[in-house]
Amino acid sequence: MNTTATLSRIFAGIQPELDQVDALFQERATSGLSILNSASMHALASPGKRLRTALTVLSGKLNHYDFEKLLQLSVAFEMVHLATLIHDDIIDEASTRRGNPTVNALWGDKIAILLGDYYLAKTSGLIAEIENPRIDRLFADTVATVCEGTILEMMTSGRADLTVETYFEKIKNKTACLIAACAKGGAILSDATDEQVEFLHSYGLNLGIAFQIIDDILDYTEDQTTIGKPAGNDLRQGMVTLPLIYALQETPQNGHQVQVQSLLNSDEHNEKDILDIVDWVTHGYGVTMSMKEAHNYANKAREDLYHFPKSPDRDVLDELIDFVISRRR
Repeated sequence: MNTTATLSRIFAGIQPELDQVDALFQERATSGLSILNSASMHALASPGKRLRTALTVLSGKLNHYDFEKLLQLSVAFEMVHLATLIHDDIIDEASTRRGNPTVNALWGDKIAILLGDYYLAKTSGLIAEIENPRIDRLFADTVATVCEGTILEMMTSGRADLTVETYFEKIKNKTACLIAACAKGGAILSDATDEQVEFLHSYGLNLGIAFQIIDDILDYTEDQTTIGKPAGNDLRQGMVTLPLIYALQETPQNGHQVQVQSLLNSDEHNEKDILDIVDWVTHGYGVTMSMKEAHNYANKAREDLYHFPKSPDRDVLDELIDFVISRRR
């Protein structure tokens, strides 16, 4: 069963809510300016996992359920997520995402930047309508943290000496913090206790870290037909991720560190050298240790979740952990 079908099954119980989020997103993302509207509709057409929407809704269902406020928060988080993807594609000079042309490839960097900014501006109205100071603070802090994570990623690009600690700081800020904010925001809007809010925030953070580690593993272990980009794409872009960091700690390295640094320093990539590194990382210490870390964070997420009474909604959040660990794209 593929990823989309698996998530459709997992989220079957909240499908009506997911549909309403999609509808409100379309409504709020529509612009009267034809070129901006065309770029926006193209960006929205790219299939997503709707993981963040589901986390917001499901976390909100563990206590007092107020879907109207969760609806606005879900759309706001999805808009921020899409804005970051659009801006990432500009930074990475990416021409495709999930096999489809990027906004910057079709309309250029200037329109893509402004479309991302347009989404960020639209979130302000959504958050204001919720009328909750804690959500105001959560949202502002989350967007700022994602920006910090993106800058840290840019600053550490091309460094073969990247440490495990810096790697985790980067993915916590860039990826996991938004996933954590979805769970925390859902908890806040359900009138959860402060302790419950922190448990769900921790659940989302640990889930987000596991999600990104698996993403980085898949970049080495899966091919283009599975993940929509060639294996080793992170390495081509100068990104050093956990599997490579651990592989470089293994001894003996048989000259791989020199080879990796040479690839990171070069603007022209020898495909054979890249695939050689991919094969070395995939079949060695790097992927094994990274998978162990992903499972550790998944277990932490499960421990956070089990502070809540057993319920169908908790079961879905629990199953989501297994999905993140076992997914193939």
